[in-house]
Amino acid sequence: MSETTVTVGDGFADLADARGVTPEELAAEACAGFLAAEAERVCREALRLAERHHTLLRRLGA
Repeated sequence: MSETTVTVGDGFADLADARGVTPEELAAEACAGFLAAEAERVCREALRLAERHHTLLRRLGA
């Protein structure tokens, strides 16, 4: 896995402290949430395209 550096403001550390987690844990949680939302969006779009083009996909043997 690659390491990424994210610069955040003081409010981010304050939010992490208020939630009782480290800034790194808060960042990891935010990234995981974003990736899960993006994966869901991509899945919905793939299903939409598959439904829209189901006859073509069937002819291609997919």
